[in-house]
Amino acid sequence: MNLQNISNPLSICGLMLVLLSLSGPAMAQDGAAVQARVRAEDCTKCHEAIVLTLQLRGKAHQPLCMECHQGHPPADMEVVPSCGRCHRDEAHFGLPGCISCHTDPHQPLEISFTRDLTAPCLTCHTLQDEQLRANPSVHSRLACSACHTYHRQIQPCQNCHRPHSDTMDAGSCSGCHQAHMPLVVSYGENVVSEDCGSCHQAVYQTLAATWSKHRTVPCVRCHAGRHGMIPDCRDCHGVPHPPEIWEKFKECRDCHAAAHDLWATEASKNKFAK
Repeated sequence: MNLQNISNPLSICGLMLVLLSLSGPAMAQDGAAVQARVRAEDCTKCHEAIVLTLQLRGKAHQPLCMECHQGHPPADMEVVPSCGRCHRDEAHFGLPGCISCHTDPHQPLEISFTRDLTAPCLTCHTLQDEQLRANPSVHSRLACSACHTYHRQIQPCQNCHRPHSDTMDAGSCSGCHQAHMPLVVSYGENVVSEDCGSCHQAVYQTLAATWSKHRTVPCVRCHAGRHGMIPDCRDCHGVPHPPEIWEKFKECRDCHAAAHDLWATEASKNKFAK
């Protein structure tokens, strides 16, 4: 204990009284008996900064001064308990060197990472591990700490990847890509067509120039749910023509070249001419 940090003479006197009370009969008492004589607020008298840290960032450790530190010098010089005394029965708790990441037990979730750290992360983040293994990509070969330089950090994708277009911002990537399975492209109904057009430029430009009502329909309304999904025209339009038309033209595209440009094709013109 550093007496230089205690500037108040009354605090020094109080500290000495505590030490004296522990140095006589208390030296022979067990931890439980010592705890009975010391109240939690006594810790603040000497360890104000630590108690404040616990109150702000201690999480589950916050109320546990007396449960972790069951003695006090000089009666007990082994006052720092093993993490495994409380944390056990989970794969993560069996890892060695807790304080290499959890450098301050009084703020246990303020976690510092070393370089090339992966295995300890995956003992907790099992879903991310499964996604990386089941969907191989460049991300699967990186250490977790290559992207997450501290716990819970989510960096913008643009820190490593160029966006598809200048119209995309930091939030656009997650509309289609998940970081731990980036090549599985899926999206919700809020992805704007401009983002699709950043990759599918020719299709987007064709659609923008067409005279049909498809021009105003968002890409994700037709190509719903997953990348590369091509809907059947009848999903929206039903069967719009009488049977005699279907006898001559078996597919919608026989007349309507493509959903992005519905002008009649040369093939359909020749069939009509016959």
